[in-house]
Amino acid sequence: MRRTVPAVAALGVGLALTLTGCFGNPLEQLTEGIVEGGVEQIIEDQTGVDVDVDGSGGASLPADWPAEVPTPDGDIVLSSSAGGVFSVIINVASYDEVQRAFDEMLLAGYAEISTLDLGEGAITRIYENTTWNVGILGAQNDDGTATMQYTVTPVTQ
Repeated sequence: MRRTVPAVAALGVGLALTLTGCFGNPLEQLTEGIVEGGVEQIIEDQTGVDVDVDGSGGASLPADWPAEVPTPDGDIVLSSSAGGVFSVIINVASYDEVQRAFDEMLLAGYAEISTLDLGEGAITRIYENTTWNVGILGAQNDDGTATMQYTVTPVTQ
C-alpha cells in the first residue's frame, strides 16, 4: 500500500501535464471524457484510491480534503485521496497565485520547513503544522497561467 500513494502522485503529475493542454482536434475532444473516466476507473479499481480526473478543470477536491489546508481558486484538473494522503492539481490564473498560496499557508499557521527554487518559473515549498505536512509545487505555464500541485500527508509523530 505504501507504494500506491507515490505511484498515484506520479501518475497525477503526468496526467496534469497531459490534460492541461488545449486540444484543437475534435476527435481528441470527443475521446477526452472517455479517457478521463477510464483512467479514473483503472486507478480506483487497482489501488482503492478515490481519483477525480478532468482535463477541462471540472474535477473537485476530495470530499475529505482537510479544511485547514487553504487552496487557491482555480480549475482542479486532478484530485485523489488514499489512506489520509491527499493530492490535487490546480490550474490558476497567474504565477502570482503561487506566491499568494504560499502566503496563505503562513497565515493559516503553517511553518515553512523547506523551499526549492527549480528555476524557470518553478518552485516547491513544504509546510507543516501539528497535523499536516503540505508540499506545494508551483510552475508557470507559457500562457502566463500556472499549475500547482498539492500533496498533503499526516504528520507522523
